[in-house]
Amino acid sequence: MLPTMYSIESHVGRLIEVRFWSPVGEGEAIGWRRDHDAMLQSVLGSYIIFVDLSDANVFPPDMVEAYVATMRNEPRLLRAALVLSASPTLSLQMQRILRDAFHPQRRAFREVREAENFLGDIVTLPERARLREVIERREQGGPISAQPVSAGVPQSTGTPASLRGPVSGRTPTPATVRIPVTPRSPSGGHGDG
Repeated sequence: MLPTMYSIESHVGRLIEVRFWSPVGEGEAIGWRRDHDAMLQSVLGSYIIFVDLSDANVFPPDMVEAYVATMRNEPRLLRAALVLSASPTLSLQMQRILRDAFHPQRRAFREVREAENFLGDIVTLPERARLREVIERREQGGPISAQPVSAGVPQSTGTPASLRGPVSGRTPTPATVRIPVTPRSPSGGHGDG
């Protein structure tokens, strides 16, 4: 099984944190849709999304379509801020995705501070503190490089390997929701051949 190239977490309130890093592979779309839908089902009421794409270069076509489909199916979304990488290809893809998703409160930003300001109008104080923590951690270490912050932490043995994803190195608070991310198969999700 190859590792997934995304994470989706919720640690505080309505704030959902999404990260993508390259290479996002063919065949990850099914897992993304499943994990995204599971996260949204775990959040009560409306939600806010912060997406860090700063270490992603390009999405394969199946992932673009899956991302558009998940974005169209977010009726409880209050606002989403996407932080782009320097990749012009990814920027064009995200512009298309945002246009096709038809939601005026989704915006892409080159500067993380602009994304923070965009979300800052509607987040609660605990959500603002968590957003600040995520941004500061990102600024200290730069963009995520091939693995999320949670990589390398031992997996729980109580969950089948097929359902385990990276586990956060932080001790979860009672408000933390962690959706396990299923690693993709070596075949890239295209069967055994």
